[in-house]
Amino acid sequence: MTDDIARDVPSPDTSANRAEHARATSRRGFLRVVGLGGTIALLPRFVVACDSDSTTEPGSGIPGSGEPLVIDFASGDVAILQLAFVIEQIEADFYSRVVDAFETSNISAGEQTILTEIRDHELGHRAFLAGTIGADAALPATTTFRGVNFSDRAAVLAAARAVEDLGIATYNGAAQYLTSPETLLALAKIVSVEGRHSSTIRDLQEPKNGAFSPAASDDVWRPAKSAASMQSYLVDKLGFANVPAVFVQGPKGGG
Repeated sequence: MTDDIARDVPSPDTSANRAEHARATSRRGFLRVVGLGGTIALLPRFVVACDSDSTTEPGSGIPGSGEPLVIDFASGDVAILQLAFVIEQIEADFYSRVVDAFETSNISAGEQTILTEIRDHELGHRAFLAGTIGADAALPATTTFRGVNFSDRAAVLAAARAVEDLGIATYNGAAQYLTSPETLLALAKIVSVEGRHSSTIRDLQEPKNGAFSPAASDDVWRPAKSAASMQSYLVDKLGFANVPAVFVQGPKGGG
């Protein structure tokens, strides 16, 4: 699966110096995009910084048992990018665990190749957003996947489907609050890839039928609904401030 956003994100295998240059370049470009000059309005730092390439072990922490992780929508596009970054940390950590468990799983070799490629996409999305937001405003998250048996194919695919659908609905709902066309384009590229991931997972679950495309349109969720689902994957206590009062429903409603 080749995707447009892959050309826009740094490879996970680049050297430290090149990665640092890419982060600096992305940050400068983003600041120009959202019209903030050389500054970003920072949120209070409720979380302790952690290595964004690491995954929480053993990965079964209690959701909401950690420190507050607050996104302030008064920050405008920055807040939407922070929300996207939290989602991509969930997805990248999830698929990293899937790949790490291949030796003990009943997932076939062909499916392992597909899931590894999806993992690489998510790592790229996470790296792109981290570089775009910059270290000062990025919100590192501690993920958890309680109850997911990463050695069982059916459990992995069911969890992957839920994670992908959550990301799609969240991106779709948050897009209406963006003010920068460039930021909207970047996130639209990412969510288009997530849509292909969702279709692929469905096809693995139910091959050779219409399961890969169950509806004419995807879900569009308001931030509060997304947060309720995201919390089950986060040890941090996810919270929002200054959420816009107006929300435009999608074609399916129920957002």
